[in-house]
Formats: sequence, C-alpha cells, structure tokens
Amino acid sequence: MKTGYWSYNKYYRLNVKDYVESFCGWKPLIELVKTAFEDREQSFLSCLFLTGGRVSEVLQLKRENFEVRERDCVLIVRNMPLLKRYRKVEEEKTPDSKRKWITERLIKTRKPFPISLHEPLTPILLKWLRQTPENTWLFPSPYKRGKPLSRNWAYKFIRKLDKNLTQKQRQELGLDKPFVKDGRKVSDRLHLWPHWFRSQRASQLVNDYGFEVLDLIDYFSWERSDTALTYARRGWRGLASKMHGPRLV
Repeated sequence: MKTGYWSYNKYYRLNVKDYVESFCGWKPLIELVKTAFEDREQSFLSCLFLTGGRVSEVLQLKRENFEVRERDCVLIVRNMPLLKRYRKVEEEKTPDSKRKWITERLIKTRKPFPISLHEPLTPILLKWLRQTPENTWLFPSPYKRGKPLSRNWAYKFIRKLDKNLTQKQRQELGLDKPFVKDGRKVSDRLHLWPHWFRSQRASQLVNDYGFEVLDLIDYFSWERSDTALTYARRGWRGLASKMHGPRLV
C-alpha cells in the first residue's frame, strides 16, 4: 500500500536492464551532480554513485564506515548495510491455495570495498566526510533528531533534480527515450531514478577498470552472477573499443 509521498505521486518501477545502455561518462555525471547546489545534496549523489548502494543503504551510512588510505590512494568502505537479504522461515498457503513463504530480514553488510581517491566525485565525498562528526549519520535528518534522512527525501530530491535537467543533459545521460511499460508508452521520456546511479557505477567499473563478473560480485557483495550481468552495461561504445585491435585482412 502506497502512503505519504507516493499516495499522490505516480510510481513506476524502471528496470536498469531495459533503460541503462552504458556508462554515461564522467563529464555529464559531474554536471548532473553539480546541478544540485547544496553540499549535502552533491555529497549524497556522489556517495550514491561511488558506493553503488541502494538509497536506504546509503542513508544508513555513518562516518566510521569510511577509512581514507592515502598510501593506497583509496577510500575503504566497511560494513555498509545490505538491506535486501531475506531467509525463508515458514511456508503457508494463501486462500487461493498458492504457496507463500514467510520471510525475515537478515542483518548483513557488504564486504569492504575501495573507492579510488583519483575519481572525480571522490573529493566531494571526502569534503563531506571531514566535516561529519564521528558516530553520526552521514546524512542526518534536520527534521528528526538522531535519525538519518528518509527515502522519501531522496526520491523527492532526485525527482526535483530530474525536472531541472536540460534536453542536452538528458541526451548525454541516456534519459532521452520513451518509457514503455507492458507495451504501452507511459511517458515520452525517462525520469532519473535512484537505481540509475547503481547501474552507472557497475558500468563505469567495467568501462574504466575492466571489471569482470567476479570483480563486480566482490565489489557489490552480490550473491548471483546474473545480478552483475543485469547492472553492468558496456553499450555500443564499449563494444566498439574492443574492436580496435589487429586489423583483419
């Protein structure tokens, strides 16, 4: 049941497999982040991309989850929450005789993973980390003391960001295409959505560093290889770059 913000705003689930072709490139991504004027919003977007986390997981981060290792030129992220891990507890039958499992959420965290200090968005995140006190949320709520910002805040912020994009930015970000659901056109263009950043990160790791499926599984703490294949997209540019080898006679 939809409540709050979603009770009066339409919600459609966008599949990254269908609507993300490849990494958009650093230039349009940086321009997108800088469309947000406040440091908090820029830092949130940078963290959302660099960690490749879900919105809820990013909002659960604290200052102590990060360790700067200048000698290795990386920022290490430790114990980042994994909020979509469930265990089947008991099977029950529904009134229409269908099988249904009662599940419980498992408390899990991602394996430690690095963020390069040389990546363009890392300085924005580092600046925010340095001004964040120890033992506090990375993105604390100004409305509820002792709580992080909510998912609704994140969704509304990203929707607001989407509305300020120019047509040129939409083209560069791959958002200038119709949104089709069940064979029916819902909208003339895609809107920016949180998992877009997650897929962009996976695609960038493949594009820039040559990450393979096992590398992506380790980085995101995924349990299945098909998840990596869903999120990481090379696109035609990535495929074309592999053709610049020995010339065929």
